[in-house]
Formats: sequence, structure tokens, C-alpha cells
Amino acid sequence: LGPPLHAPRRWCAAGAAGGAVYLVSGVGTDYNADVARSAERWDPAAGAISGWERVAPLPDGRFSREAVEAVASRGKLCMVNVRGRAAKQGTVYDIRADRWEEMPPGMLAGWTGPAASAADDDDEGGLIYVVDERSGALKAYDWYADNWTTVAESELLKGAAQMAVGGGRACVVRGDGRAMVVVDVAMAPARIWVVEPPEGKRALAVHVLPRLSSSESS
Repeated sequence: LGPPLHAPRRWCAAGAAGGAVYLVSGVGTDYNADVARSAERWDPAAGAISGWERVAPLPDGRFSREAVEAVASRGKLCMVNVRGRAAKQGTVYDIRADRWEEMPPGMLAGWTGPAASAADDDDEGGLIYVVDERSGALKAYDWYADNWTTVAESELLKGAAQMAVGGGRACVVRGDGRAMVVVDVAMAPARIWVVEPPEGKRALAVHVLPRLSSSESS
């Protein structure tokens, strides 16, 4: 278990980058402006004794509306404050500079469903992918052009609720949890197939974990 937070919270953004865990904004028992603007970081490699470290606060408390993912890409954490296709606001945290920036308009406009990124060689996050929960389009973000490119589109991806990306594949949990859809984004055109959970079970979320060696798994 990790160390206790400076202030317990819900309706916050959470993500990981560079081996550290980040928690942003949120609401405790009651609304508190300081908590809603706060951001904290914890390095699991340092152990629970290291505690949570405060980083630059948000400009305002607009991200204490819903639990969302903070997605790492190119040394930055990107997040929006509302899930799905509803009108939303976005922000970007520059990890090295310890500052918050406005989200590029193209990124914000195309953030229309669950999002995830694949870790790159320096663990700062690679391409950001989003699944449009209405159209079933899986899109990848281009930082230079500030736009989204459709990688795959399928009826199977409609109603997407959660996603994880790793090993050249995007794994998507549908809203009813009765199936996980896998998209091989390394192929062109992308290959899509369905993985069903064990009988009588439903998938709530999906995570990509490092592959264990034989010594680690024994």
C-alpha cells in the first residue's frame, strides 16, 4: 500500500508517468478550493516512507467534477474534466517544468471517449489513443499537427468505457463489461478481435502490466 494522501479525495484525475503516480484535483468530504486545485506525485520505487510530494497547483478547481484518467505523452500529463462526448475543459501538465498549460484545441476537440497511451522507451508516454464512444472510431493524436487520425473503426468499439494500450495493441472494455475488444494498432489495416471474460463475470477495467520473468513469477 502507498502512503496516505495529504487530503483524501474522489472525483479526481489519476495517472502515471516516468515511474511516478500523479493525483490531481478532486473533492473530499466537502468541497475545498485548495484540494480542488492541488496536484500530488508519489514515486513507488522510493517506498511508502517517501510520501506524496506536492507539485504545481492547478489554476482553478474545474477538475473536481468526475474521476478521469491523466494520460502521459511526451513528458506531459494530459487530462479532461468530463468523460465521453460532453462539453469539457482540458489541461496539460509539463512534468519537467512543473507547470500547467492549456490543452491544444485539436486535442480537446477530439477527446470524445476513454483515452490511454503506450509507454515509450523512457517511460514518459507515447501516442495518445481515444475511442469515440458514439462512432466506434479509435483515433491517435498527432502533437505536431494537433489533430486526430482514425486508426480503426468498428461497431464493436461503440459504447467503450475503459481502455489500455501496450505492446502495439489497444484493449477496450465496452460499457456493459461483457466483452473486451482488442485492436492491433501495429497492423495496417488494424486487426480487431473480441475477448470474452470468464462465464458469469464482467470486465470493469483493463490494465497492461509488464511481463514477468520466470524468476519473478515463481
